[in-house]
Amino acid sequence: MPKIPTFTAKGRITSEATGVRTGIEVSPTASVAAALLPAAKSLEDYSIKKRDTAEKIEAAKKVFEIKGELDKYLESEKENINDEDAINNFKTKYNNYINQQLGGVKNNRVKKRIQQNLDLEYSEYVYNIKNNSYKALEKESLTTINNDLNSLSGKYATSDNPILKIKYKTQAKEKIKQFAEDFDLPKNVLDKKLEAVDRDFLLADMQQFVGKVNGASEIKKLDDSLNGTKFLNDQDFGKGIFAAYNNKISELTVQNDPNANYDRALELIDELKTFKRSNGYSVKTGEISVQIDNLEQKILLEEGRHKNFIRKLGNNKRFNDFSKDSKTSLLKSITDKRAGIPATLEDRLMANEIEAEYDQMISDYIDGNPEASLDDKKSFVRNLTSTLNNIYQDRKISNLKSRSFNEDTFDIIAEKNRVMKDAKLLSQGDLNPRVRAKYEKIAKINGYITTVIENDKKVTKGDIGAFFNDYLPILIRQVKATESME
Repeated sequence: MPKIPTFTAKGRITSEATGVRTGIEVSPTASVAAALLPAAKSLEDYSIKKRDTAEKIEAAKKVFEIKGELDKYLESEKENINDEDAINNFKTKYNNYINQQLGGVKNNRVKKRIQQNLDLEYSEYVYNIKNNSYKALEKESLTTINNDLNSLSGKYATSDNPILKIKYKTQAKEKIKQFAEDFDLPKNVLDKKLEAVDRDFLLADMQQFVGKVNGASEIKKLDDSLNGTKFLNDQDFGKGIFAAYNNKISELTVQNDPNANYDRALELIDELKTFKRSNGYSVKTGEISVQIDNLEQKILLEEGRHKNFIRKLGNNKRFNDFSKDSKTSLLKSITDKRAGIPATLEDRLMANEIEAEYDQMISDYIDGNPEASLDDKKSFVRNLTSTLNNIYQDRKISNLKSRSFNEDTFDIIAEKNRVMKDAKLLSQGDLNPRVRAKYEKIAKINGYITTVIENDKKVTKGDIGAFFNDYLPILIRQVKATESME
């Protein structure tokens, strides 16, 4: 009979069910709910922590948003020199805005966090307001004192009264001392500012003394009396001296000014080149030496142009006088009948026409010959005067009987034809503007006047039409007179 196989178990007998084993041990006397209490407590703690974190973030975001607007309120009071007024302004805006923003927050815990954070920020805002207010006060005070100092410096520089100069300088220093006291400036800073006053007023004296007799000596004396080397080093002293001389030389050498004095300017340059401070420092040193040489070359070059300008100016005056006298003589020979006989209308009209022609010819000649010599200009005037006088003499009806009628008749007929043609062009609106202007001048001089509106203003002009109405009949009569004489 076969034998049933058997095996020997190596583990111990257990009542545990098969599956995953855990490390949780449950008291056999505890209920299931009691066993879950620790896990529930852990979950509750996590939820509270998560809520607090979310509320912190929400509050921080809101505070950041609110601070952006509060920063604008802070900036708006930045230039307010009254810190109490600035704080009150900020506080009013702060409270109104915070109340408005907190009113929109529903979560009381978040609202409380926002308020706590803002309370911490408020003291910093107040500090910044006070700090900004102090800086604004200092800035405005500095602007005010600088304006006062500039005013006193200007008065000092333009005054030649020694008593007033001392007064202005004393006032300037007193203002500096008061400023230092108001803002608790250290003594070394105050001393520097007082030295700056001495420096600025010494530089102002340089400007005033330059160009005067013994001006260089006066500057040296003042520099020594003030112990100028204490607050004005040699380099800055040299720059101040050069600037003072340069300004004075510029005043003396204005181009195209008949009163410009280049001789005195060159004397001042020589004085500048030899200027030495009492301590032996020579102004003509280094960079300033180059500036002095350049200034001298500039003045020498301008001096040559100035001499040419003066020569031309003198020639122009002599020419203008000569031209004016020649024209006066020419017109007088036409209109002056002597023995108290008044000039005829024909002669006055002719004189006006010749005067206009004379002025135009002179103007054209000057424009076309700007470099002509005085002799050439005078020669042109003589020839022009002679030519215009001959034209007048050729047209005089009173001399018709003693001349060649053919030539005179031709001139008169040509004049009549020209005027008739111009009258027709005038009526058609085609008269040359230059010719029209000449007729207007002649008409106005002879009493033919009309008023027109130009640019909304009343303007008086010569009435060319009325002039032609009188002048053409005269010409026609003259032509007929010469024909009957023939």
